[in-house]
Amino acid sequence: MPPDPLPQNARPPLPETARALALWYRRHEKYSGIALFGAGFLWDSLTLTRVDNLLDNALLLSYLAVAGALIVLILRSRAGIPLPGPAAKLRPCFPWVLQFLFGGLFSSYVIFYFKSASFTRTQIFFLILVALWIGNEFLHDRLEDGRLLAVLYTFCLLSFFAFFLPVILAAVNGAIFALAGVLSLGVSLAVFSLGLGRAGVPRRLALRPVLPWIGLTLLAVNLLYLASLIPPVPLALKSAGIYHHVARTPGGYEVMHVPGPRWRFWKKWDDPFYLAPGESAYCYTAIFAPPKFRVPISHVWSRTTAGGEWVQTDRIRFEIRGGRERGFRGYTRKQGITPGRWRVEVETESGQTLGRIDFTVEASPPSRPPLQVGLIP
Repeated sequence: MPPDPLPQNARPPLPETARALALWYRRHEKYSGIALFGAGFLWDSLTLTRVDNLLDNALLLSYLAVAGALIVLILRSRAGIPLPGPAAKLRPCFPWVLQFLFGGLFSSYVIFYFKSASFTRTQIFFLILVALWIGNEFLHDRLEDGRLLAVLYTFCLLSFFAFFLPVILAAVNGAIFALAGVLSLGVSLAVFSLGLGRAGVPRRLALRPVLPWIGLTLLAVNLLYLASLIPPVPLALKSAGIYHHVARTPGGYEVMHVPGPRWRFWKKWDDPFYLAPGESAYCYTAIFAPPKFRVPISHVWSRTTAGGEWVQTDRIRFEIRGGRERGFRGYTRKQGITPGRWRVEVETESGQTLGRIDFTVEASPPSRPPLQVGLIP
């Protein structure tokens, strides 16, 4: 006998492989968010190349534009304003798409700011980005709240303009960061004006629910900047070290240091620094900057006092130029160094920290090994 016909509207049975995959997915569905989260970060890590890459920045700019359009549609829909046909059909998907866009933006910022953040106080802003990036994975059900959208979108705008404008203008300073804030404020107000604006309602009244949140977000990030807690993207410290001697040669930079123990294979510079009479200490750094950059950088030498306080001894300024993938190389020399705890902080002209090198100076033992010569190409 022929098989009974399927009832109307009934779905045909799935092939064996498809049924097995569907069963496997149902068993592991609770881990799907974590898997997508990790896959997205891995994808961004492999595809995002440099902070000054035109295609990467164009992609992030498109994320911001689409996110702004979705915020407008979500706010208008919540106010009872009918959406155009295609938008009305896709309305249930808007929070998911918005979550994807915010996740892509935050993961990109984490990667770019991580390359510029030093393991000092600028890690605070980096950790805020990480918290927002992870927290975004749990915000799907709240991504229609205008106040939350105001905070996230304004923060994303300012985080983007804070490194995009320096790339375009080939400079890093407070005026450019202030311009980034003004642009972020203007775009945020434009987006939320479109979303919350109503005929016959003054714009100021329409924006009242979100204005404090936009203002507080901008104020918080500017306070972090004034406290030098934001990494100075697009600059990044690529490598650094303390040596007994540094000299520029046609083949690169020749460095001399006392070889350390074999187990410390990752540190090819002097720590501790074994000081013999008449010797000086050299700090070598390589700092990445986009092409056309010419910005001043300082090596700030400090040491601890008998009471354990850090005291600055020297601030040596020099200019770096951008365009080299491995960073612009330079060094400073410290004469009259004495035994104790020392550090060199690499700072921008506005006081933002690119990195810090901590080391100990000790009197050279009689059995000090001969200096090892290396070449940094």
